[in-house]
Amino acid sequence: LRLLGFVYWHIVSFFLILAIKDVDLILSPSPPLTIGKLNIWLGRLKKCKVIYNVQEIYPDILGEIPAMVKRTLRKMESNIYACSDAVTTIDRVFYDIIVGRFKDPSKLHIIPNFVDTDVYKPIYDHSGLDTKLFPETDSLKVLYAGNIGLAQDWDTLIELAKMSKDKNIDYFIIGEGAKRPYLEESVCDNKLERVHILPYQNRELMSQILDYSDVHFIFMEPTMDLQGFPSKVYTVMACGRPLLVCSGPGTPIVNFLFDKNCAHIITSRDKTERAEDAHDWLKSMSRESLRKMGSNGRSEIESNYSKEIVTGEYVSLIDSLIL
Repeated sequence: LRLLGFVYWHIVSFFLILAIKDVDLILSPSPPLTIGKLNIWLGRLKKCKVIYNVQEIYPDILGEIPAMVKRTLRKMESNIYACSDAVTTIDRVFYDIIVGRFKDPSKLHIIPNFVDTDVYKPIYDHSGLDTKLFPETDSLKVLYAGNIGLAQDWDTLIELAKMSKDKNIDYFIIGEGAKRPYLEESVCDNKLERVHILPYQNRELMSQILDYSDVHFIFMEPTMDLQGFPSKVYTVMACGRPLLVCSGPGTPIVNFLFDKNCAHIITSRDKTERAEDAHDWLKSMSRESLRKMGSNGRSEIESNYSKEIVTGEYVSLIDSLIL
C-alpha cells in the first residue's frame, strides 16, 4: 500500500505541476530519491530552479540491499545532486557524509527542519484523550509515536520493559510499520502488560498525547543511526517534553541534542547496556526534573528552530537562486 501511495503521488503531482503556470522554483524533499528525479524533469519542462532537500540519506539508510539496486540508486543520487540548482540537508553530520558525493560542493547547504510552535506547544491538558487508550494513572509514562520500522531499536525497548516490570512505568508505542508484528510478538512472549501498542492517532491530538507522557523515547538501530534524523525530536521539544535517546556517538540526533539539556543520551551500541542505562535514569528522575528538561527543549526550539527562523533561511537561499 505504501508503494502504491508513492506511485499515485508521483503521477498526480507530476500532472498538477505541469498545469501550473509561471513556476519559479520547485523544492522537493526526500525520501524517496525518485521525488528528486521527478522534480528535475519538471524543472527542465517548466524552465525553473530546483532545490532537493535531504531528510534521509538514500540508499545508505536501506541497509543491505542487492548490489544492482544499490548501484542504480547511487547513480540516481549522484544525478540528483548534480542536476539540482541547490541541495539542502538538515544536519552537519548529514552534510559531512554526502558532501564528497558532489562535483560542486557549493551547492550543498545546511538548513535544519522547523516546528510550528503555534501548533506544537505545552498545553498541560489531555482531557480530550480516550481514557481507555490513555488511562489516568500515577505511573511514569514513556512514549513513542511514529513509524515502527527498521530504523528503530525495539530490542532495547523490550529489554528495558522487562527490567522495569516491577516499577510503576507504562510504555506507549503509537504507530504502524514493518516491525510492529515483531514488537507485538515480543510483548506477548515476555508478558509485558505495561507496554501498550496503539494505532496512529489523529494529528490534532498529538499535543495532548505528548502532554499525557512524561518522557518520549527514541531508540535508533545501530546499523542505521547515521543515515536518519527523527523529525519528531522537534515536536517533542516544542511540546515541552524531555527525550530519552539511544544512538551512537557522532550520529545526527546525538550531534543535535548533546548540548541542549533536554535529553538523556545513551551512546553505547550494546543493547543490554542501553537498557540498563535507560532503566537507571528513569528510576532516578522526578516529574519536576523531567519538566525542567522539557522546558529547556521548548526554549531551544523557540530560539532557533521555529518556522519563522528556518523558513527565513530558505527564503535567503531561494532569493540567491532566482533573483
